[in-house]
Amino acid sequence: MRVPRLTIRFAPIRFPMMLAVFLWTLGAALAPALTFAQPGDAQIPGSGPVHDRAAIHAAARQWITAFKAGDLDALVRLYDPDAYVALHDQPALRGIDAIRDYFAPRVGQGKVEFLLDIERIEVTGRTAHLTSGYWFTMQLPGKPEYRDAGRSLLIYRKSRSGQWRIHVDIDQGTPDIAFPPPPGAR
Repeated sequence: MRVPRLTIRFAPIRFPMMLAVFLWTLGAALAPALTFAQPGDAQIPGSGPVHDRAAIHAAARQWITAFKAGDLDALVRLYDPDAYVALHDQPALRGIDAIRDYFAPRVGQGKVEFLLDIERIEVTGRTAHLTSGYWFTMQLPGKPEYRDAGRSLLIYRKSRSGQWRIHVDIDQGTPDIAFPPPPGAR
């Protein structure tokens, strides 16, 4: 018995196959830029992939949630291990241990309100920055209310696991940010 020989010809499908590979590659390269916006993203100016900008926005909200809830561990997890923090009227902090030591006696104390008005989020590769106005009040039992307002610059770095963490956190007083906060601050 004779076995028939199978012949496969690739020439007729060469162009459609090349076109398909080209279109797939183009789509993969453009996908981050074509990501659909999430509710609320359109109001924040900036540049970079929408999904990264939304992740930065969410990380800023997580910081506020952790601070207001008094969750020191959750707050510290939002920082890079080698983060640099320069807060309004405070000495600079370097590294996660110094950041933990600074926040430990402050987080979870008294009644706290912390509002942000995010002005801009820019994402370039694995680095991003967020600028915002902030309004902070704290009422400790038996003490006068503490109030602070100003502008902050947060520089985020994307970890290997894909999480955006605060690498640099700088706050400063500025004459154009004052109490009361604008209606859009939250």
